[in-house]
Amino acid sequence: MISCSNLSSSSDELPDSTPILIINAEEITLEQFKKELKAYKKKYHVSTKIVINPSELTWLKNRVLEEIIWNSLLRQEVRKKGIEISQKELDEAIQKSKLGYSEDSFEKQLAFEGLTNEDWKYSIKNSMLINKLMENLTNNKVFPSDSEMLNYFEANESKFYKKKQVKALQIMVETEEEIRKIQKDLLSKQKDFSVLAKEFSLGPEGVNGGDLGYFEAGLMPEEFDNVFKLKINDISDIIRTPYGFHLFKVVDKVKERKMSFDESKNRIEKLFLEKLQSSAYQSWLIQLKKNAVIEIKNEIFEKIKSN
Repeated sequence: MISCSNLSSSSDELPDSTPILIINAEEITLEQFKKELKAYKKKYHVSTKIVINPSELTWLKNRVLEEIIWNSLLRQEVRKKGIEISQKELDEAIQKSKLGYSEDSFEKQLAFEGLTNEDWKYSIKNSMLINKLMENLTNNKVFPSDSEMLNYFEANESKFYKKKQVKALQIMVETEEEIRKIQKDLLSKQKDFSVLAKEFSLGPEGVNGGDLGYFEAGLMPEEFDNVFKLKINDISDIIRTPYGFHLFKVVDKVKERKMSFDESKNRIEKLFLEKLQSSAYQSWLIQLKKNAVIEIKNEIFEKIKSN
């Protein structure tokens, strides 16, 4: 149940501790809402230095409102069901997420996303708790039979093929000046690509000589599409993205081919289970929100500005 209440004061005149939203007696303050709004503006590349138009602001505020409601309801369920993450599990997840980053490049990535170290650790723990909640909700799964999966495979053979792949090395740096110097060293064959990647690349794969492994067409940013046109041992032109300046070296290529049923079974089973789990989870979410008591301080919400 969602209700709205009005308060005549402007949001600018109210302290940040003022509740803007109450979800099952849990208060969300003006400060919390503004923090989430700022993060969303960063996520959608909305500059904090300009005043955005009213329709964009309304869209952003409503997205933040929905996100806060869902996250609060899920956190409340996590607490209610006594779901916990051990410190060991959390430490392992944190280390896994940082794997391959130098301390400097990791801090730069957080800064790019507008996150503090504590915010980042909290988001990892929150995601792990919610994943455990989802697993608990969908524990009693009905697994598809081999005949069901074979029927699906035969009816959808065109979906089961391995796209063409390349195995490539990458060097990523911050400035055009750096990448042009590296390109010059490569063209003059003064240094090997993997050696330069270890020395200069900011990507997490840099410590492994820039090795990205195999990746399929369409799974990388569109700026990298031309990498698939390179021959083995070719080096790309300089590519610019929001993350920096890149060079790629193709070290292997695999042609597109159809997959056998045995190769496809794991993917088909996953598709079946995801469909069953998603249906059960969505029904549960709808009921969860329907049973919740949610009060929105509408007058404050309407007056929140973009900056």
